[in-house]
Amino acid sequence: MPILSNIKLIKVDSDTREVIKADFTFGLFADSDCTELIQEVKSDKDAGTILFKDIRYGKWFIKELSQPNNYQLSDKVVELVIDDKGIFIDGTKIDEENGIYSFEFENTQIPRIQTGNEMNYILLISIAIVSILIIVAGIVILKKHSTSLK
Repeated sequence: MPILSNIKLIKVDSDTREVIKADFTFGLFADSDCTELIQEVKSDKDAGTILFKDIRYGKWFIKELSQPNNYQLSDKVVELVIDDKGIFIDGTKIDEENGIYSFEFENTQIPRIQTGNEMNYILLISIAIVSILIIVAGIVILKKHSTSLK
């Protein structure tokens, strides 16, 4: 019987390091050019993970096929090696926990583009109203003061 391994990919934001809980898809490929698709897996959007099940010994490649909303599609290809020495992601050995080997995959958010005036209109309107109230109060005080002098 061949030894089979389960590999969990945890999707994290490259800036905040928080898990990205959304819809995304990854593929497991037999070649580094990612042309021979072996397995396509959709995310568990509640956990922000992908689980590749029952992977055999050998060299495999993992690539993002669809990204979460507001994130850039990564062109990174992760090399997965499973052999008698362990399981390696891009040359780094990963540890097993509860029968699953896990690693993180970073995604970068799409830069936000300034699309116009970012002026705070509520603040401007509030300042205008306060100014008008001060002017009106000043006029009322001046009228009272001028009538009391007569």
